[in-house]
Formats: sequence, structure tokens, C-alpha cells
Amino acid sequence: MITYKLCSENDLDPMFEAFTKGFSDYMIKFELTKEQFKNLFLGIEGNRFEYSLLAKDDFKPVGIMLGGIKTYDGLKTLRCGTLAIDPDYRRKGVAQELFNRHHSIGVKENCQQLFLEVIKGNDKAIHFYLKQGYEIKNDIFYYQLKDASLLNDKETNSYMIKSISFENVNDFYHKHDDKHLNWQNDFDYQKQIKEMMYYGSFDQDQLIGVLSMTPNGKIFYLFVHETFRRKGIATSLLHFAKSKANFKSINISVTHKPDLMSYLEKQGFVLQSISQHEMYVSL
Repeated sequence: MITYKLCSENDLDPMFEAFTKGFSDYMIKFELTKEQFKNLFLGIEGNRFEYSLLAKDDFKPVGIMLGGIKTYDGLKTLRCGTLAIDPDYRRKGVAQELFNRHHSIGVKENCQQLFLEVIKGNDKAIHFYLKQGYEIKNDIFYYQLKDASLLNDKETNSYMIKSISFENVNDFYHKHDDKHLNWQNDFDYQKQIKEMMYYGSFDQDQLIGVLSMTPNGKIFYLFVHETFRRKGIATSLLHFAKSKANFKSINISVTHKPDLMSYLEKQGFVLQSISQHEMYVSL
């Protein structure tokens, strides 16, 4: 008999077992230790034990649905951090029951929407989510500059670049941009990454461009005030970051932002074959 329960910290072992088994045949291979699983999926990703669900057949973990709640794009949101079912237990209603309970958590917690990401091409999963009432609202695209030394030469300009704080970048975003960021790039996510580097470009005392980036070359946020674009500021920020961390490649994920995507392509970044849908359902 299959039973379902809300998770607690005592369930880490069966949660990890269910996750590992459920993703054993996935199109992207996960090779995580239990500690890495905990730190990523129950840490930075924002999932919480109390909003996550575990399915068991007697004592055997057969399914898991992780959940996390926060205000996202101004709405209280329950996100599905992952849904994984043991291959031997698929098409037996396990995913549907986990989703029903996930939905109930959202209602109980007065959430305004449910949210998840799914890889394009995972047609079975997409079809399942559409049946649950989700709609595709945005796409996430992944770009890579495989050799960071190929970054275009920075243009000569008089703008000063220096390290700034998380608060500086966050305030700049809300004042000058404030558009949708995918979950893994938003500022709640950034704040949890201890090694994050924050740099700003200044016109005298005015902050005109910002960069959030990790030392391994992952960009989380890059934005230049519209008045100061096409002056080499974004490229100068990247060169400055490279001088501090000497990363070998540069990676970035973006939702549909034509100006940024055009800039990346001119810089030689290559659009990767994997992309994701962002799917939502209102409560």
C-alpha cells in the first residue's frame, strides 16, 4: 500500500533515495551525494521539509515532490522544486496524488500561485502539468562563452568599476529594472551564495551598471542603465570580474530579454540546446 506524508528532517535518507531512483533515467544525470542534495535542493533552491511530500510503498521510498514558498514576482508562490517517481511506480497515480497534496499545501498556506520549471522536450511531464492547470508563461534560455579569453576587448571609457554590496545591486534592480528574473537568478537565491561577487560601474557617484557573478563564471545578474548602454560598460564589468577570479568560461541563464540576448550573441556566447519552460497555475 502506498502512503504519503509531509517530510521532516528525519526523512532526509528516504527523500534522497526517492530522488535518486526517480531521476535514474532522466535526460540530465544527477550525481549528487546526500549532503549535496540537502545543500542544494533543501538549501539554496528554497525547498523546505515542511512543504515537501514523500510517497512510500510500505518502507520503500517511491516518489518525492519538493516544495518551497516565498513571494515571487509580488505573489506568494509555492514552487515545485522537483517531482520524481520511481520508474516501477509510474502510471500508478503516485504523481497525481503528490500533486493533489502539493496543491492542498498551496491553498492551506494562502498561496496565490503554483510554479515550476520543466525542460523543453520532456513532453510527458509537460502534458501532466498542463492537465493540472499549469500554463507556460516564460522560457529560460542558457548561454555559454566556453572560452572566457574570447570575451571582446573592453572599450576605453572613463567609468570607474569597484566592488559593491548585495544591497547596492538589489536596490539598483528595483529602481531601474524590476522585471521578471528566473528563480535561480533572483535576489533571494543570490543572497544565499556566500562566494557571490558584486561589481558596479560608476559615472562619478552615480551607479550605472551592475554585475552579480560567482568566481566560477556564472552570471546571475547583468544590467546597465538604459542611458549608458552601448558604451562598453557591461563588457568592462565582465573583464573586471575576470581579473579578480580568472574563470575559464562564462555561463548565464535568461528569460526572454532581447537586449541582453543580443548582447550575449555579439559577445560570442552560444545558445545551449537545453532550455526550460516556466509554468504557473493561479490559486
